[in-house]
Amino acid sequence: MKGKTMEIKPVTHVTVTDQVMAQLGDLILTGQLKPGDKLPNERTLSTMFGTTRARIREVLRSLVLIGLIETRMGDGSYVSATNTIPHEAIGLMFFRERSKYDELYKARKVLEPPVFVLAAELITPAQIQRLEDIVANCEQSLAHGGPPEDFLEMISEYDAIIVDATGNSILIALMAIFRNMSHDAYLTLLRVPDAARNSIKHRKKIVEAIKSGNRDRVRRAVVAHMESAKSIYGSKESVKT
Repeated sequence: MKGKTMEIKPVTHVTVTDQVMAQLGDLILTGQLKPGDKLPNERTLSTMFGTTRARIREVLRSLVLIGLIETRMGDGSYVSATNTIPHEAIGLMFFRERSKYDELYKARKVLEPPVFVLAAELITPAQIQRLEDIVANCEQSLAHGGPPEDFLEMISEYDAIIVDATGNSILIALMAIFRNMSHDAYLTLLRVPDAARNSIKHRKKIVEAIKSGNRDRVRRAVVAHMESAKSIYGSKESVKT
């Protein structure tokens, strides 16, 4: 690069979501919003910023992913105890975190559909009943504002029951390793607004598909779950001005 001049044109397209994210990030990083402070709800924030709740929800998801805020199920969003990210790095941090979840999504897309289809052929009525009980317990946890850690433990058991139903020791070990590697990522996603509720809705559909015995229905239900989960962490580009 020595002796060469880089010709760079300034980026001019800035979405409403980018602007709201920058303002909220600035309020946190400058201490106007302090660790532990509760943020106004989506409706109030949308009024304050003069934008839609959809854009506010997108911003909150982004701030959760980069660690500036945390969302407590049934209670709202709070400023995280640790928020030392430089203001200039907020956008970069978002895209780095999103890349991590993209990799998780791609791994699930390869592993889960065939495993769930195989499990549907071999699962016992007792195992199906246990899946239904877990979904009911997840609903109760969400309704009572239970911690994401408890919710994650329940859905991990749900996944383990399905994999165990295959009776394949290699798959069981492989999926256990995958769950362990993705634990922290799942926990972060569960703090994103609507993530737990979305998970419950699709896990119900997966159980119904398994009960139907229809392989294609099971596959479609699993893929729909993954695609909906991807939409939860989303992209700043998904909401345009």
